[in-house]
Amino acid sequence: MRWLAGAIVLVASTAAAQSVATLRGRVLERATQEAVAGAVITVGNELAATGDDGTFVLELPRGSYTLEVSAPWLVTSRHPLTLEADTSLVLEVDAAAETGGERIEIIDIAPTAPGETRVDARLARAVPGGGDAGKVVQSLPAVARPPAGSAEIVVWGAAPRDTRVFVDGVPVPALYHLGGYRAAVGNDLVGDIHLTPAAFGADRGRAIGGVIEIGLADPATRAAWRAQADLLDASVSGRTRIGPVTIAGAVRQSWLDRAIAIVADPQELAPNAPLPRWTDAQLVARATLGTDVVATGWVLGALDSLERTLASDDPATEVTERVDQRWIRAQVTLRRDTARGFEAATLWAGRDRTSDDFAFGITPASHTSVQWVGGVRGVQQTRLSELATLTVGADIDAELATLSRSGSLTIPAREGDPHIFGQPPGDDVSADRWRATTIDAAGHVAVDVRRGRVTATAGARVDAWLLDASRLTPRVGRTPGIGTQQIVYTEDPRGSVQLRITDETIVRIDGGRYHQARAASDASAVFGTPTLGLEEAWHVTAGGQWRRAPFAIEAAAYARWLDDLVARDLAVTPPLAKTLTQGGTGRVVGVQLTARVVGWRGISGWLSYALGKSTRRDDTMQAERLFDHDQTHGLIAVAGWEHGGWTLGGRVRLSTGEPRTGVLGALFDSRSGRFQPIRGAQNGERLPVFFAADLRAERRFPLGPTRGAAYLEVQNLTGRANGEEIIYSADFAQHSYLTGLPLLAIVGLRIER
Repeated sequence: MRWLAGAIVLVASTAAAQSVATLRGRVLERATQEAVAGAVITVGNELAATGDDGTFVLELPRGSYTLEVSAPWLVTSRHPLTLEADTSLVLEVDAAAETGGERIEIIDIAPTAPGETRVDARLARAVPGGGDAGKVVQSLPAVARPPAGSAEIVVWGAAPRDTRVFVDGVPVPALYHLGGYRAAVGNDLVGDIHLTPAAFGADRGRAIGGVIEIGLADPATRAAWRAQADLLDASVSGRTRIGPVTIAGAVRQSWLDRAIAIVADPQELAPNAPLPRWTDAQLVARATLGTDVVATGWVLGALDSLERTLASDDPATEVTERVDQRWIRAQVTLRRDTARGFEAATLWAGRDRTSDDFAFGITPASHTSVQWVGGVRGVQQTRLSELATLTVGADIDAELATLSRSGSLTIPAREGDPHIFGQPPGDDVSADRWRATTIDAAGHVAVDVRRGRVTATAGARVDAWLLDASRLTPRVGRTPGIGTQQIVYTEDPRGSVQLRITDETIVRIDGGRYHQARAASDASAVFGTPTLGLEEAWHVTAGGQWRRAPFAIEAAAYARWLDDLVARDLAVTPPLAKTLTQGGTGRVVGVQLTARVVGWRGISGWLSYALGKSTRRDDTMQAERLFDHDQTHGLIAVAGWEHGGWTLGGRVRLSTGEPRTGVLGALFDSRSGRFQPIRGAQNGERLPVFFAADLRAERRFPLGPTRGAAYLEVQNLTGRANGEEIIYSADFAQHSYLTGLPLLAIVGLRIER
């Protein structure tokens, strides 16, 4: 099927274009001259929504239109419009008689590619998730329901490591804090969230799954100051201006573990959900340099720690874990807008440190890594003519990692490892210290063209990879270490073709090839294989969209073929320095139906159903098996409604349980004095179906010269005991389910000015 992805690019490169114009606008409230965020812009059958700074952008065929600005808190206004060239305009609107509080919205009623979703932070905070904008990712179409207490993100059957998270184009190590309760990239300064589950463009690389983009808001649009507290944590944020520079900052500190201790024993809750501590902080600055140059910069940081014990009557099976994670990112970007496009350059750097100490009885495992990361990227977009737009760019990402590990070879378990929850690990232990370097220099180009009802993009990305490991063999006495280094070149075509059948209906197909480097943690001569290289994937997505304001319906089909996947060598005695192999393959196929609504009587949200299958084969000699996080069926409904000072948000999730390896019986190991399970077919069983309904309500009110808001969120409203893991008795003769948290209520208060 790889020929299909190549054919897409070939078709895209032969498409021509028609005359279009770019409409840029800004909406202001007439009385106050303040920017209006969340207004729905309707031009013909095209829709957009204004951002936090009141701006919007639309590309339309030249001609005459009526532009409509609407929102529940505004008096709907209509403006005649004639587009003969790129146009910028300012629109003034009047507030409705009854207004109040924040508005909720979805940017782009229909995504630009099959499965693609962009959500404004206002709606994201209204959706149940503790009022944290980043938490909405777990509720987006195409994202599998995560296990309780997990920070992993599974997008259309891709392994969590295969999906990358970017903040304003800069990669960050994780979207969530430990436990998944909060987003690690902050909350108050987030502007929007953009998910591309597959077949993303040539400007993004180093991932074979999906891409999540977190856009930070213009600091000038933030509140002068804000304080918020609830059961999970407390946060403060503020904004100031120093000459031409606007600066906004925010900090958040958790107290969930201490709050829970007031009403329950944290040790009793530890098996159901971890209770970590977290801190995050953000500082954002923006300055306008002249009429067309903008400089932005920010610093993000996150700290996480977790200590928990899974008690047992048998000390040999008691589990203890201590985790410490911390990371920081800093970047500066210069952007210049021109009459025919824009130019931008970004410089970024950061440091990640992770320490994980784990013990199963007397069998230990520890892992420490320190990574220095950084990069530079530049992009230029130019309208070549009225028929085509050219985008070219280059970027370099570098990672220098120093790692150490000791303990059991099978802790932690890898994706695909035959694993039974509670099964003692092997007593084969070892230790290693190593360094790994990953540098990728890439160039990319894309051409967007239109002709009549056809829109096409033809693009390509070329990468040069440097993969280095400090030791090719394990340490033996004083034998000097010999490292390994390889340079690999990849050429990845990307493309898309879109056909507008009617003014309300379009069909589109996207595809391309993608690569990512092996993880630095896999380059150990003891616990991995130093000579591992690149993993590869081909993506194809196809779909159709129908939209008539304020509704949209989308059907999407997707396929992903994976090759050269890193997997554990299942041999009893694998070759020296080759504990891991790179012969794994995978296949992901599925369909997704999504209905969306924007601003209908104050309601915005979506209803989505996904049917998919994700399989893996760890070696050509192994049988095909289900992916560890495969979920055949997934249904999610999300809605937010605002009226006056009230905001209500709801979410319903229904999904197939994840696969698990069953137990057929057990043997008694007289050497260890414990029973060892006899495993059934790998991933041959499933956890029970998951169901949860969540509700969030917020009431805003004036508070002297400030504004206040009180909110209540109830998660797992029905109190359903969802099975998150299969647990067994000591002799594996009986089993039951480890369940997630029961009904959880979060009460909070926010004050701002």
